Amino acid sequence: MDCCAHEGPGGGDARFDIHKVADGVYAAVASAAYKVNCNTAIIESSDGVMVVDTHSKPSAARVIVEKLREITNKPVRYVVNTHFHWDHWHGNEVYPAAYPDAEIVSNNITREAMVKKGLKRIQDHMRQVPTEIAKLKADIQAASPAQRAKLEADLKLAESYLAEVRALKPALPTIAFEQTMKLYRRDREIHLLHLGRAHTEGDVFVYLPKEKVVITGDAMIGWTPYMGDGYPEDWAGTLDRLAQLDFTHVIMGHGDVTGREWLNTFRSYVHDMVEAVRQEAATGATLDEVKQRVTEKLAPRYEKPFSTYGEYRPWRAGLAANIERTFGMVS
Repeated sequence: MDCCAHEGPGGGDARFDIHKVADGVYAAVASAAYKVNCNTAIIESSDGVMVVDTHSKPSAARVIVEKLREITNKPVRYVVNTHFHWDHWHGNEVYPAAYPDAEIVSNNITREAMVKKGLKRIQDHMRQVPTEIAKLKADIQAASPAQRAKLEADLKLAESYLAEVRALKPALPTIAFEQTMKLYRRDREIHLLHLGRAHTEGDVFVYLPKEKVVITGDAMIGWTPYMGDGYPEDWAGTLDRLAQLDFTHVIMGHGDVTGREWLNTFRSYVHDMVEAVRQEAATGATLDEVKQRVTEKLAPRYEKPFSTYGEYRPWRAGLAANIERTFGMVS
């Protein structure tokens, strides 16, 4: 796959490696950031472009728009949101501003979640980030010279993010579908699919049957999944339905472009974690006991493959949160 790094002016910590996955199909893989950005998939067809997911802030989406204009002079016709989490749709507003005819697409479940949960969480961010900024300022005062530069950079990014979130003009989907939406372009077929509950209730998968590429949002990522709004008991079954599709390349919500082998590992982790928690909960074990026992049980198989991103997303911290979410649902 071809690759080049790209960072737009004013993008702050919005940096992306652009990988060509197939003819006219690109993955903009997000680098680690203070406020996490998702990956974006870019699908060029004969008459326009589809973009999948738009990051945590408009400035990050503008970096992608700048890159798009280097790739093609065709307009963006569709912007797809895979789910309602902030780091996948807060850049939506950039696309209709840059491409007035662009439609924003998701399924009905995700659009409803944006309205009922997503808009409220924007307000939550506006309340929470000032506290975050105050803590960073206090940490800078107490920091050693070696620590200070990183904290000062984080402070600058937090202040910049707060300014962006205060100015957000949330752009909700203008098209919503139920289970499946199919687009038939002259040179490409694109399927938008709801395969079941996983990372959220309404996860959208984008499938290119001819190119054998699937775009998963956060139903599959390169590190330990976040399950705070998820359905651990349903997740593996949804991935089983995904596995029935014919594909070779996976553009995930976070992490590098991968293949079916990571789907197998990721699916097995979710399944084994849920079963281990269920078994321990059935014995009457406390949450703390379950965390200790399940971690000991899963570490030999899963700690290494889920630690590729090191301290940016530590496996044990993610596992502890997954266990807590699952324990609350099965006990």
